[in-house]
Amino acid sequence: VRGEGALLWDDAGNEYIDCTAGVGVANVGHAHPAVAKAIAAQAAQLVTSPGIFYNDTRGRLMQKLVSLAPSGLNRVFLCNSGSESLEAAIKLARLTTGRTGLVSAM
Repeated sequence: VRGEGALLWDDAGNEYIDCTAGVGVANVGHAHPAVAKAIAAQAAQLVTSPGIFYNDTRGRLMQKLVSLAPSGLNRVFLCNSGSESLEAAIKLARLTTGRTGLVSAM
């Protein structure tokens, strides 16, 4: 029913270690004060915005990513999930190379 850092508590008061980081959405821990503050500040300005509309927060993130990327990598395509990013990567690779085949390993 609540979390703090890497710990979770159920309604009976039992304590658990969250070894999955909320399946990736809590990789800095649950109820992290800086994250909660940033979420509240952003929610007070704009909760969500589709990618077709520019917003300054997204723009700053994309500029930061480009600054960290190796030379020559100067474009960013933001995705909502791993599945969406893989689908986009396949489409971009096919568009760039003209090839349609795909090799996959599990």
